Amino acid sequence: MKIGTVAIEHLAFLAPMRAVNCPSFRILCKQHGAGLLSTQTFWSWEIEKWEHRLDEEFAGNDAPLSVQVGGNKPEELGRAVELLAPRAHVIDFNAGCPHADACGNKSGAFLLLHLNQLERAVAAVISATNKPVTAKIRTGWSPDKINAVEVTKLLANLGVAAITVHGRTRQQLFKGTADWGLIKVAKDAVQVPVIGNGDVFSGQDAARMMSETGCDAVMIGRAAKGNPFMFRQVNDWLDRHVITTRDTARAVQDFRAFARSYHAIERDRSVSEFKDQATWFMKGLRGVKHLVDAIRAAPDIPSIERAFDQFSP
Repeated sequence: MKIGTVAIEHLAFLAPMRAVNCPSFRILCKQHGAGLLSTQTFWSWEIEKWEHRLDEEFAGNDAPLSVQVGGNKPEELGRAVELLAPRAHVIDFNAGCPHADACGNKSGAFLLLHLNQLERAVAAVISATNKPVTAKIRTGWSPDKINAVEVTKLLANLGVAAITVHGRTRQQLFKGTADWGLIKVAKDAVQVPVIGNGDVFSGQDAARMMSETGCDAVMIGRAAKGNPFMFRQVNDWLDRHVITTRDTARAVQDFRAFARSYHAIERDRSVSEFKDQATWFMKGLRGVKHLVDAIRAAPDIPSIERAFDQFSP
C-alpha cells in the first residue's frame, strides 16, 4: 500500500493517542510490525509550547511516521505544519477528536458540523507541505448528523492522500459499537485509500473489517495501548492466518524494552507517564495484581523498575 509516495509494508496502523504515543512506545510498535506510526495530536494553538521539545518528541527510529495536526485557523495550521513536516513522512489532519477541549476550540470533530471551516483548514495544511496529507474523521457528529460520505468526498476533492474513518459519531465518544457499514459507504464513495478504525481488537477483527468494508488498512488505538504486541498478532493473522498469543512473560519483556528505550531517548522523564505505561502493559493479564499494586505505589521510576525486576511471571 502507498500513501502518496510513502510505501507501507504492513496494513495495521497505530492510531494517534494523547499521552500514549511517546517515541519509546512508537518504536516498540514498529518492532512488532505496525505499518504506519502516529504521534499524538499537535494542536495548532499549542504549537509554541512544543517547539523546545521537538527533538525529544521525534527521537528514535520510528519511520514511517505520521504526524497529526489539528486546529481550525489556517494561519496557525500553516505554521504548525512548516515546523513539523520536516520530521514527518505523512501529515495527518485531525477532524475526528471528540474531546471537549478540541471541540471547544472549534477543532477535531467540531469541523464535521462546519464543512466550510474544515475545507479551509485542510487546504491550508496541504498548501504548507509537499508531504502526503491525510485526514482522520468520524462518521458524523451524532446519529441524526451522519455525513461520512459528504466529508470523505470533500477531503478527496481537496487532494488528501488517504482518509481514516472511525466508525463512531462524536456523540458516542468511545462507547457503543463502531458502525463498519458507514466505513464501507465512505470507502465506496472515493478513490483514495480509506483506513478503517474502531473495534479492532484482534487479527480476526482486522480481517473481518477489511472484508466487510473494503478498507485498505486498519488503524488500532485502544487495543494497542500497553500492548504493542497487538501488531504482531494482527499481521500474523492477516499474512498467515496464524493466531499468536501474548502472555504475561511477553508483556513484561515488552515493558522492559520500553523502559530501556525510555531511559535512552526520553529526556524529560515523567514518573506519571512511566507509571501509566507500566500499568497499561499489565492490564488484563493474570497473576500481576501485586506487581500492579507496586507500580501504583512507586514514588519514582527506579522503584517501578525494581518491581519488575522482582516479579516472576
